[in-house]
Amino acid sequence: MVECINMINSTLLKKVQVFKMGKNPVVVLPMNVWDTLTEQFDTLEEYYKMSTSVKYKKDIARARVSKKWISAKDVYKKLGLV
Repeated sequence: MVECINMINSTLLKKVQVFKMGKNPVVVLPMNVWDTLTEQFDTLEEYYKMSTSVKYKKDIARARVSKKWISAKDVYKKLGLV
């Protein structure tokens, strides 16, 4: 996933324009690039929150220990896909 994000970012950064306003650099991004970067940051933030969540880790451990199986048909029903 990280490789994919790096590839996307390198492609997006080619569209970046840097100007100077006085002594400070100013970065200008097209809106579609900004939207894509915002989505990526939101996804990475979500992954970070999941990886640092104690409850999330406990839930995963409990699910891995559990011997309960749910059929695909039941999952589709719960999700309203059938």
